[in-house]
This record gives sequence, C-alpha cells and structure tokens, in this order.
Amino acid sequence: MNTGTLPPEFQALETRLTEIKSRYQRGEIDNAAYQQLVQSLTCVVGGVTWWLGGKTGAWHRWDGVAWVASAPPQAELADTPALPSGVEPRARRKLPRPLLLGCGAGALLGLIAVLVVVIGGLAEYRAAPKIVEGIEPGVAATATYVLSANQQQVAEAMGAPEAFTLLFYEEELDDGTFDDVRFETWSYYTAGLEYTFINGEQVAEEPLEVAIGGDLVHIPYRPEQFSAYMSLEQVIDAAGLTTYLVVPLEKELVDGGEVYYADELTFGLKKGELLYLEALALEAEG
Repeated sequence: MNTGTLPPEFQALETRLTEIKSRYQRGEIDNAAYQQLVQSLTCVVGGVTWWLGGKTGAWHRWDGVAWVASAPPQAELADTPALPSGVEPRARRKLPRPLLLGCGAGALLGLIAVLVVVIGGLAEYRAAPKIVEGIEPGVAATATYVLSANQQQVAEAMGAPEAFTLLFYEEELDDGTFDDVRFETWSYYTAGLEYTFINGEQVAEEPLEVAIGGDLVHIPYRPEQFSAYMSLEQVIDAAGLTTYLVVPLEKELVDGGEVYYADELTFGLKKGELLYLEALALEAEG
C-alpha cells in the first residue's frame, strides 16, 4: 500500500483493511465476518466507484460492467478546492454497507462506517456487483430435498441431470389459500431429452434440440441439494461455494432481489430467500 500518496478517502479504506486483517489474524472475527467487512471497503470519487478488495487487497474500479484492477488516483489529482471564507463544506454522506451474510449481521452493523463524498454515488454503489472470495462453506447435509418416485425413476434410467433449473413460488388455490410449488427441469443434452417436474411429479418429457460439439463438463450439483427458500448461507454450504459474484437487482424489477453467479451455478434470492437456481452445462474446451 502507498497510503501517503492517496486521497483521504483511499487512505481511510487502506487503514480500515489493515485493521480488519489484524482482527482476523487475532481471531476476533471469523472468515465470514472478514469477507463481509471487506465488501464494505468502497468509495466513490469523481463519479467512479472504487473497491479495495480481492485476495490481495488490491484496488478495483467499476467500469460499468465488471471490477477492473486499477491504480487509484494520486492525492494531488483529487484535492478539493478551498471554499470561500465563511462557507461551510457540504456534509459527507454515509454509504450503506452491502448485504451482510449470516445471522450475526445485526452485531456487525456497528462495525462498518464507510464515507462517500460524491452526490449520486449511493445509486452507483447499490447497482455495483460485489465479489466475495475465500469462503469456507460449512458442512451441508447430503440432501435437503427428497426425490419423488418419478424423479428416482428418471435418475435411475438417465443418471444425474447434466443441467437443471429450479423455480420456487406460491400458487393460489380455489379456496383462496396458497400452496408452495417446486418447478424443475432436468436436461440431458447428450441424450437430447428434458424432463419437467412440478412438486416431484413428471409433467413433460420433451426433446432437446441443442447441438453438442464436444464433451460436457460434469456439474458438481444435484437437484436434491437445494430446497425452497434456503438462505444464502445454506446455498453456500449445499453447493460448497468458495467464491461468488452478487448483483443487486433494481427495486422496480425485483424488490429485495439479488442474483448470484458461481462456478457453473446461477441463483436468485429475494429478501434473503432462494427462489431460483440453475446449474449450467458447459462444453469442455478442445
């Protein structure tokens, strides 16, 4: 780090990162809390969102599509012009921290105090994806959902699906009550077939007209690993994730919604509950 040549906003975050690392090394916080705190190391300067994160604590700049490792501006390029005598500077605004993982989120709330100095930075920050690395998933049960007799028959005949999607929602019944629905598709590209299930009952078997140019990469996931309304921590444990990218959705699109991207896996949560998951089939290179 080169704290002495950086603008104050960058210096504050580098100091904060040093403190977080020290606390983690002393055992005062666990890995999950460490990752959560590192997510908060962002600032917006000159309309550009910066993040001090990653495994090496390097500076990243949000280019509108992805985080790009970049050298931060020097202090002399970010100096604020002196205000006329008697004019008070505009108050700095606090930037809300990103989503905290785990049931200890409330206790961590008081640990984070990140300042942003540019008006309009709040919207940019909320829309910016966050990278989470170095996760240590807990031990998950071998299955959280029991396959139906129909699904077991398909699995015995075809093997584990080469890709699958899960969708969880509520359906209103005739009496005005609601019933939980588990809608899933199992795809077998090499066999050219796709099976659709609703609450475990097979409702369709259809041909898949997708050309496969080579071997498929084996996915390390199974439909029975995931169930409706799982929390983020439960998905992480079930899938054994160590890294993921989270993209907040606009409130107008899905209020409280976030989409997560991991290795061969995409899933969506709304207000902390799993509603959608897709295990992706990839072709082997070469």
